[in-house]
Amino acid sequence: MELTEIGFGALLVAILVGMAAFFAWRQWRSLRTLTGADHLSFEDRRYSRIQVWRRTACSLLMVVLAALLAIWLFSYGWSVSELIAQGKADNELEPGQRRLLGESLTLVNLMLVVLLAIIILAGWDLLAIRRYGRRHLRQIQADRRAMIEDQIIRVRSQRNGYNDLSSRHHSL
Repeated sequence: MELTEIGFGALLVAILVGMAAFFAWRQWRSLRTLTGADHLSFEDRRYSRIQVWRRTACSLLMVVLAALLAIWLFSYGWSVSELIAQGKADNELEPGQRRLLGESLTLVNLMLVVLLAIIILAGWDLLAIRRYGRRHLRQIQADRRAMIEDQIIRVRSQRNGYNDLSSRHHSL
């Protein structure tokens, strides 16, 4: 494994940990401000609280992914790189080399499962945002309809007897 690959891997680990720490900090701040938010409805507080926990779980999974990547880089990266460079077929490997390759592949598969969990949580968050937006859009539309109906009633009642005059002319 070349030094550039290790440098890139270390940079990726640092970025993952940094992003996870930043987003966890933001969610912690959101949770703190949420406790004093009496102006929100019960549904909005519940939505926000669940969203905070979902995003915090995603941040924790990012830390787990960074740790698994660091373990793979510094424990298996050199050895697997040498095995690949040798170009041996699977049946030509020694038992220790097979075990090393198997452990390395298990770790890579575990990283992929964690990455899949992060993607699933992000998708779940997007669906929750969509439901939240639709609920609020329906509420805004209902409020708007009610305001328009109230205005129509008010305008009709303030016509200064226009309907009464037209009915008097027809009766004469």
